[in-house]
Amino acid sequence: MVITPSEARDRRWSTSDVENSGPLNAFKAVVSAEIAEMSVESTVPDTFRASWTRYGLGPIDLNFLECDSQKTSRSIEMAKRDQRPFFELLYARKGRIQVSHCGETSEVPAGAFVLLSDQKPYSLDFPDGSICLTAHMPEDWLRKWVPDPNALVGKPLGVGGTWSLPLQGLLTAFADAGLETAPLPRFVLADQFGAMCALVANVKSPEKHNSELATRIRRFILEYYPNPTLSPTTIAGHLGISTRHLHRVLATFNQTYSGFLLETRLNKAAQLLATPSQAIVSISDIAWAVGFVDQSHFARLFKSAFNTTPSQYRSTSLRQI
Repeated sequence: MVITPSEARDRRWSTSDVENSGPLNAFKAVVSAEIAEMSVESTVPDTFRASWTRYGLGPIDLNFLECDSQKTSRSIEMAKRDQRPFFELLYARKGRIQVSHCGETSEVPAGAFVLLSDQKPYSLDFPDGSICLTAHMPEDWLRKWVPDPNALVGKPLGVGGTWSLPLQGLLTAFADAGLETAPLPRFVLADQFGAMCALVANVKSPEKHNSELATRIRRFILEYYPNPTLSPTTIAGHLGISTRHLHRVLATFNQTYSGFLLETRLNKAAQLLATPSQAIVSISDIAWAVGFVDQSHFARLFKSAFNTTPSQYRSTSLRQI
């Protein structure tokens, strides 16, 4: 997808410019064409006032809206018509927003944020009118900063949070001062905005996140290693990640799924073979107990790892007790 250069996407609009159609219908047409398709209702359709300013900021659009009391909704049909997934981060600079989205119903107070997915229906009520600053973000760009944005949609963000203040200040500065004379390139400002979104969303650093995720993967293997059908797909599904990501996380720590699973099973087998209370248990049963369905295959792998056969290992270990 080719992105129009940032400055070329800048635009201003106001209901005061409307001549031939009602202001509410004109506002609905503008936001549907320029932001996302939606329906707009108001108790004052004939005197409805609104203004909109957009700045291109790298791959994202910043939309600054000021409007009278209104209700906005996006249907399933509207969402299906979009070919590329986008997210909207709304900052309620002035006026509360009542949100219903993805099973979440909440009120976003002034000074807080809410994330919306354009791929899902939603309804927004601005009962007091509002000054709302929004970022229209492609999903692939947002995931660079917030790996799982769908986990955040519909919920108030940044309420009383330390990191919400810098993001509020950045968006307010963009709205009040504009970007025409910004001292930094817009793609740099886009990265600063993305980093602040990660802070508000409480996203952990990739290193810390991967370390914790790798620990969870290992714990799952340590708990379920006896199951001969245990697979990366099973673990990835349980942890809510892709199989590819599971392998990538372990590779970060110079491990593989099959290598850690094999090491775990062989170490557990060695423990059982060296346990006096297990001396009457056959080697084939021990192999089965740790997840091996083929005793000969187990014996070959065990000898390769410990430089001795399972029976010799058992005999030597029990003599030393």
